[in-house]
Amino acid sequence: MMRQYEMGRTEIRSSNYPNRLTAISNPPFALYYRGDIGMINQNRNIAVIGSRRMSEQGAECAFRIGYELGRRGINVVNGLALGCDTRALQGALAAGGTCVAVMPCGLDQIVPQSNSRLAEKLLSGGGGLLSEYPALTPVHRYQYVERDRLQSGISDGVIVIEAECNSGTMHTVRHAIRQGRRLACIGNSLVQYSSGNRWIERQNGVCVIRNAVDLNHFIAAVQNEIVYKQITLETFT
Repeated sequence: MMRQYEMGRTEIRSSNYPNRLTAISNPPFALYYRGDIGMINQNRNIAVIGSRRMSEQGAECAFRIGYELGRRGINVVNGLALGCDTRALQGALAAGGTCVAVMPCGLDQIVPQSNSRLAEKLLSGGGGLLSEYPALTPVHRYQYVERDRLQSGISDGVIVIEAECNSGTMHTVRHAIRQGRRLACIGNSLVQYSSGNRWIERQNGVCVIRNAVDLNHFIAAVQNEIVYKQITLETFT
């Protein structure tokens, strides 16, 4: 798979650098990618995330939401993790949608390795892999947290499927709040591992998704939002 999709590099002033990232507090100067990252700027992006440990209800919600976003031409973003992330990507791909997976390491490897085939399907479906780390960079625990700011950073909105308060998913949630991203979660009574969902529900402006109508409202809010690319001043010498 890695040989099929050559690695590219984009910098913050390049036309294919994700527009949304230019507005966060600490955007990476350079990003590495495989596949097509141009579609990040061409389409709306919603991160669909959740814990590795998931209930049957959470798995079903992740797949259905991924499918619905893919059907509507919205990119599904997450970290390719096992559990909710995987099911959301599978749903989007089943609908013919495109996906973006943000890696916590160099793109010469897939983490977790067990999702290598899913990453291949993501790439062959017109999606992309993204990382701020150059090839041959091994994965360390702190890089997952750094990666999480990019998941929300490139996205117009974030949907949490299922997570406990101590889940790594909550790092992305907190980044999303700081970055001013639209935030939604599945109603805590609908999934099993839900202390994180309960916390999210108490935050201002959160959309709690309990049915298709709620999901439609969140998608409509994301689609109607105007995105402005940050303008920077350069000193010419």
